[in-house]
Amino acid sequence: MINIVFLKHKDNIIGFEAKGHANFDIKGKDIVCSAVSSIIIGGLNAINNISNFEVKIQNGYVKCLSNNKIDIHDQIVIETIEVQLRTIQDSFGDFVKIEERNESYGTKI
Repeated sequence: MINIVFLKHKDNIIGFEAKGHANFDIKGKDIVCSAVSSIIIGGLNAINNISNFEVKIQNGYVKCLSNNKIDIHDQIVIETIEVQLRTIQDSFGDFVKIEERNESYGTKI
């Protein structure tokens, strides 16, 4: 199961964490893991001000968290990541779980 948490502050996403493996299929053929990974990495590549974020990427784990207000472009990118991941969850809910928490800037995941 891939567990994803979006952290929000006053209706704005300030970051997210994704961890785990879908185990939809064997490694190398898992379309759910592939889709989630592509959405997240593609989204991170589209962020303009990546230095404003704490980003950590490891096997089966990604964290992207801002300690400051996010500009409108980067907010839209992160919102797009969320919408795309929720679409995956809608089709593959046994393999992807998304939740959200309200937090403040400076939160540690």
